[in-house]
Amino acid sequence: MSAEQLARIDKPYIIIADYITDIIKDQSDAFVIQARTSVSTMFELMRGQEKNLRNKIIEQLMLKRMSNTRKVIKEVTIWKIEELLDYIMQLSVQRDEGSLTVTELRRVVITIFMVYSVLRLSEIQRAMQDITQVQQGMIILCTNLLKGKRGKVEVSLKRVVNRAVRSIIWFEAWNEKRKIKTADRDLLQRISENKRALTLEECSKEVHIVISNAGIDKKHSVTTKRKVAISAMQNKNKIKIQIDRWSRHSESADIVRENYDVSNNDSIRKALFEWVSTRGERNVNEEVSSPYTRWVTLSVMKCRVMEHHLQQGELTFPTLRNCVALSWKKNDCTEASEEMEEQ
Repeated sequence: MSAEQLARIDKPYIIIADYITDIIKDQSDAFVIQARTSVSTMFELMRGQEKNLRNKIIEQLMLKRMSNTRKVIKEVTIWKIEELLDYIMQLSVQRDEGSLTVTELRRVVITIFMVYSVLRLSEIQRAMQDITQVQQGMIILCTNLLKGKRGKVEVSLKRVVNRAVRSIIWFEAWNEKRKIKTADRDLLQRISENKRALTLEECSKEVHIVISNAGIDKKHSVTTKRKVAISAMQNKNKIKIQIDRWSRHSESADIVRENYDVSNNDSIRKALFEWVSTRGERNVNEEVSSPYTRWVTLSVMKCRVMEHHLQQGELTFPTLRNCVALSWKKNDCTEASEEMEEQ
């Protein structure tokens, strides 16, 4: 078909569906998705509109292909924030003694800023700080968010009770040892020797060294630090509104809660198993001690006995009718048994 003929088609989704049906048998899922996109874009450019390009037929044809190419939702094992904080607490002794180098202090500053601010490493790398209120126990980080809710953001890091993991003390210890002190609104990771900022790759290596020294598996990336921090707050029973406001993105907390909280999933499964075990034991005890269960069991036994006597000709139908009526009239098996004996 020529371009003029394609442009005059009223229902292009029929051509798209027919084309997908032809290639769907022999091509990969990625190829089919790319072909669908290319053909739809061609019709959109030729017609100048998206009308009749989206249809339920195409959605059904692409449903399985789209599902096959999506990322597998699985429980990803992540480390715990206590592992990192315990290591930082151990380093605080050397920090107070003054035996840590400028580079070692900088690594901890970058790491601890990521933990408390829940900022991405790229956002920390280009951040600027306001230290005018450092005497009051607060540092303000100013950066741009390029993912999620984009725009400028200011994060306040305030003094915490535990001095060993206090971000302000770590920052002051690092700033005092540098040849060129960080001025207000200056870049956070500026290297004093050559007066340039650390690159993102250099920042990533710095954080990886801290994670590795803390005994955390090297397979975990730097981005897991944000997931670990959010997961720790969820395990501390912080409500969703608090976590969303702290992390500045509701979807991040939802993703962590659904996919990256395997330890919590294990604890829930254990609690569920314990509840089922307790419930099962309680039900067994209730069944054994239930008057209704005993009455039903006794009634079945009586029916069998009466059936035997009826077959032997030792029990008449009027007597049988009276026995059954008395058994169903009373819910207590003892009373029913006594009345049966009287009959």
